[in-house]
Amino acid sequence: RRRLQQQLVDDLDGAILITPTVAHVAPALAPLEADDDLFVNTNLATLRLTMPGSLLDMPGVNLPSGRDAQGLPTGLLLSAPTGEDARLLRAALSVESVLNV
Repeated sequence: RRRLQQQLVDDLDGAILITPTVAHVAPALAPLEADDDLFVNTNLATLRLTMPGSLLDMPGVNLPSGRDAQGLPTGLLLSAPTGEDARLLRAALSVESVLNV
C-alpha cells in the first residue's frame, strides 16, 4: 500500500485528481430494495471510483457539477495524496467557484 501511495504521489506530480464521483447517476431505489444481486452490483459500480482513494488514504471532496439529461444530479470528486488536505480544500474552493452550480 505504501508503494502504491508513493507511486500516486509520483504520478500526480503535484496535480489534483479529478474524476466523476460515481460512474452513473442515482438509480431508482425500489428495484435495489427488491433484488439483492442488483443491489450488490449497483453498489460495486457506485463505489468503483471512490474505493481506490479510500484504500490509498486520499482525502477527497465531492462537488455538485450539474445535472444529467434527465435532471439527476452529478458530481466531481477531487482527490489528493495523503497529507495534502489543505491544498485539496483550496483547489475545491477554486473549482466550486468556477462550476457555479
